[in-house]
Amino acid sequence: MSPPLVLLLDACTDRFLAGGKAAGLARLMAEGFPVPSGLCLTVEAYRQFLRDQQIDAEALWKQAQNAKGTARATVLEDCRKRIQQGRLSGECLSELERHLEVLRRPVDQRWAVRSSATNEDETHASFAGLYHTVLGVAGAQLATSVQAVWASLWDEQVATYYERIGWSNRPPAMAVVIQPVLDARAAGVLYTIHPVTGRDDQVVVNVVPGLAAGLVGGTMTPDQFTLQWDASTSRAGVRERAIAKNDRALRLGAAGVFDQELAPSERERPSVTDKELEELVQLGKRVETALHQPVDVEWALDRQGLWLLQARPITVVPTPPSRLGDGCEWSRTNFKETMPDVPSPLGISFLEQFMDLFLMGPYRRLGCQIPLGMSSVRIYRGRPYLNVSLMHALIEQLRGNTSTLAEHMGGHTVSRPLPIKQLSPGALLRAGLLVAWRIRQAAYQSEDWFADMKRMGLEHHREAVQALTLVQVRERIQALNEEFLRREMTFGIAGGVTQCLQALGFLLPRWLGEDWRGLLNAALQGQAQAISAQQIVRLAELVEVARREEPVRRTFESADWDGRAAGQMLRGTQFWGLFEQYLADYGHRGLAESDIMSPRFADQPEIVLDVLRHQISAPTAQSPAEIAARQRRVREQGCADIRARCGWLRWVVFSWWYRRLCRFYALREANRHHLMYYAGATRRLLLRAGALLTEQGLLDQAEDVFFVRIEEQLPLLSLEARDWRALVQSRRQARARDVQMVAPDQLIDGADEASAERSPDAAGWRGVPISAGFATGPARIIRTLEDWKKVTSGDILVAPVIDPGMAPLFGIAAGLVVEMGGTLSHGAIIAREYGLPAVANIPGVTTQVRDGEIVELDASAGTVRRLVQSQDPSLG
Repeated sequence: MSPPLVLLLDACTDRFLAGGKAAGLARLMAEGFPVPSGLCLTVEAYRQFLRDQQIDAEALWKQAQNAKGTARATVLEDCRKRIQQGRLSGECLSELERHLEVLRRPVDQRWAVRSSATNEDETHASFAGLYHTVLGVAGAQLATSVQAVWASLWDEQVATYYERIGWSNRPPAMAVVIQPVLDARAAGVLYTIHPVTGRDDQVVVNVVPGLAAGLVGGTMTPDQFTLQWDASTSRAGVRERAIAKNDRALRLGAAGVFDQELAPSERERPSVTDKELEELVQLGKRVETALHQPVDVEWALDRQGLWLLQARPITVVPTPPSRLGDGCEWSRTNFKETMPDVPSPLGISFLEQFMDLFLMGPYRRLGCQIPLGMSSVRIYRGRPYLNVSLMHALIEQLRGNTSTLAEHMGGHTVSRPLPIKQLSPGALLRAGLLVAWRIRQAAYQSEDWFADMKRMGLEHHREAVQALTLVQVRERIQALNEEFLRREMTFGIAGGVTQCLQALGFLLPRWLGEDWRGLLNAALQGQAQAISAQQIVRLAELVEVARREEPVRRTFESADWDGRAAGQMLRGTQFWGLFEQYLADYGHRGLAESDIMSPRFADQPEIVLDVLRHQISAPTAQSPAEIAARQRRVREQGCADIRARCGWLRWVVFSWWYRRLCRFYALREANRHHLMYYAGATRRLLLRAGALLTEQGLLDQAEDVFFVRIEEQLPLLSLEARDWRALVQSRRQARARDVQMVAPDQLIDGADEASAERSPDAAGWRGVPISAGFATGPARIIRTLEDWKKVTSGDILVAPVIDPGMAPLFGIAAGLVVEMGGTLSHGAIIAREYGLPAVANIPGVTTQVRDGEIVELDASAGTVRRLVQSQDPSLG
């Protein structure tokens, strides 16, 4: 007796006949789980169809296996066409119609036609998302849709997946599941363990309004919920939630499925309630128990309740970390200042490596204990967060002062410190000697290291890199990385700054009183000679030259100004020669410069030229001599006030620490400045590699290299056989989804998102004084490069953070207010050195201050006050 061509879904117990998906659904039905009824065209129907069309699947499979590139694509495309152009046999159509009648569905029923391949939903390989699905199919179109699903078995991405996991000797075969399309209010995917950490006490649920096709296809951003599962009570509570605010949903209508625009009120609220989430998690955990392994479950919710549409094994189960880190507090501080809002995968992987090698590594060598599995970095919605609880614990182990941690780094004060054991006196002495040695090493060897980094950057200029082969690029990148890893000095330099601030933070409140921060900030103006702040003076010199050169001044003042075309008109002038020298010295810097993906000023010089244009036209723009005189006046007054309050003996002690702080502030900025030479060289090498890999068809564009993590670089540059294009595409889609989502500046494990916004009181807002001074002027909200074009002389910049790449704006701004930042941040050092009044750590200020309204900034006291609101309703 020949195998059946069609089976009802609950009879699909043989996976070799019905395929993995149908067999999985039959098992769920047998266990009593809610699964929509349906039927299955079996593998025998597929094989009969191939015989009728005279398609030799085994021969074509071998051809596809042995062919490469265009040759393989041709074989696969020919096979797909032959399947789609064929016709189902009369016997198969008759069996299909007979089983549809058994289901007793309405004549106008719309159907979902889905793959059920023999290799699908296996433990070692799920083939998730590779095969075709057709939704909203009318009964008359079922045969055509079945053939379209069969054809997807011969898709290029299926062959690529086989290349990765290993080809099978025989071609896979495909059954097809046919079920009614549900009129779903919400749908999505549930993971019964955390898909990133592997924790079995956390469940992740992705939800979209309507049908889940947009989620599965990557065209919709889901609401995402992480729930804490208590196995002892079988209860689940929401731990983290991220609402995507989708503006549309895929719905079922009389003519099939369609996109429906959601009302504004529907966009704001979650697609499911917390009660429904808990019921869903309980159902998912029952499926996990029944199948004896972690699963991801595709589900839908309609008027009748929850339905299961698929349950796949989670084929890669991450090793769960130690739970000692539960309750950690996380902050975007520091990372947010020097990286894009959502960094590239390469940028994130470099940050993770840097933090482990050059922050956690030195602390371990000092004898500090870091709980097993605890990380210094966490990624949430594509953004990196620093483990401030861990930083707090490391400082406490060394018996340091943790009360100033938030002031120095920015962010919030740790509310629930981790339990720690302080170092013994002997271990503490050893740690102190090691820190002193690292600080001394940084002080005496850093200049040579800076010179080497600059040399590496200049050697790998754009023209030199363009002549390299892929092998040469790979060797250069390896050499740069080895040199960088061998000599990096960030820990010693940061240790020197922290040591000075800890000492002065202990002494000065006792000697000077509550306003000691303002006095110290004033005394630091222009003293440290921070290289990042010196570029502001260089820009002021360019402004002076431009004003003197009449053709240059006319070009900048022209109503037809175009920064991108200005270089052609300015070439040959004294100004342009000095501007090119500025780019040679600072062109490797830029906004969000810690991510190699971020463009540099040399890549887009029009940004700096636009800033210069505002300075040239501003009557109040200061000359270099005026800047130096102002800095000297403020600094001398600050020092005089400190000396008057201290007395001569305390003044001697202060002077020693003050000179040391200036020295390490300068080293800290010089270190970042020269690290960016290394970053610039690596960026140019990677873009060259990306161009070569694009020519070979491994990538779609040169910039795709930034979506390959640092540990994947060598395999990519060695042409290791992987589907790099698919990997990059999936990461681009994930990053695009993350960009659309809002992320808080701080997180607390086990709690909903923390909101730290401060509403102004009668006195305004209060933050951390960064750089002394007083200013009044219109607020100018700065979130993107486009906002730079709005800045005019006398504006008070209001931004999320002090990105050191914002330094060119400091020359025309009157003041600076930011949501997050600390006295140790790079941008804070630049603002303080230049003398721009600045206040940090006012969460939410960019949303509470309107663009253009007049604000008053007292940076000595750390206060900001609204004076006059903008009258332009379009602003803000």
